[in-house]
Amino acid sequence: MKSHSLHNVLTACFLLVSSPALRLDSGQAVAGHGFVTTFGDIEWLPEPGRTPDTVGYQLDSWSEAGQLWLATTARQVVDLSLGFAREKLAEAEAMLTVQDIAAARIALEHYWYYIDRAEQALPQAADGQDEETIALVETLTTHLLEHQYILTIIHTDLSVESRDILREVFTTAQQRYPRIADRLPRKKRGALFFKEEEVRWSVEMAIREDEEQG
Repeated sequence: MKSHSLHNVLTACFLLVSSPALRLDSGQAVAGHGFVTTFGDIEWLPEPGRTPDTVGYQLDSWSEAGQLWLATTARQVVDLSLGFAREKLAEAEAMLTVQDIAAARIALEHYWYYIDRAEQALPQAADGQDEETIALVETLTTHLLEHQYILTIIHTDLSVESRDILREVFTTAQQRYPRIADRLPRKKRGALFFKEEEVRWSVEMAIREDEEQG
């Protein structure tokens, strides 16, 4: 009961912070919905390089595989995998923008492959995780939240035909996120609460928009 009440209080705080009445005019970052956002310092997606619809796309996969093969620590694997994952999201955005759904699916398949690689690189969960393990889990959870948030912003600029694939990504991400985030110590997980709530809200709004337009 206490845990549930605390969640309600924190959710109310999130909605208060997100109120349009609290929008700032001093350069405060705002989300696509016009509210103050917890993702003000987010790094946007890079420019896409080769995309799945171009000749030589497989060469990128070979290069990425080679870099991962040379990685010798969990940190190196996680950082490389998340970097490649961001590139795949950029490729997916480019393909969805031109409504090449097949190519977008290829990019997203590679995206999930690299998220898998990052998760697999995490040391096995155990009592008394060391600081480096906790830092790696925190890195992965933070990136997953940022990726979902970015996709909700991209979603608003896409045609209705291109949006269905993003709903699949949202569903998969929200199913997988708790499994990883639950490995964080309570205080670390609590620090992500407002980001988690903003992502949940943004995803719900994106899906609602689809339903209303569909």
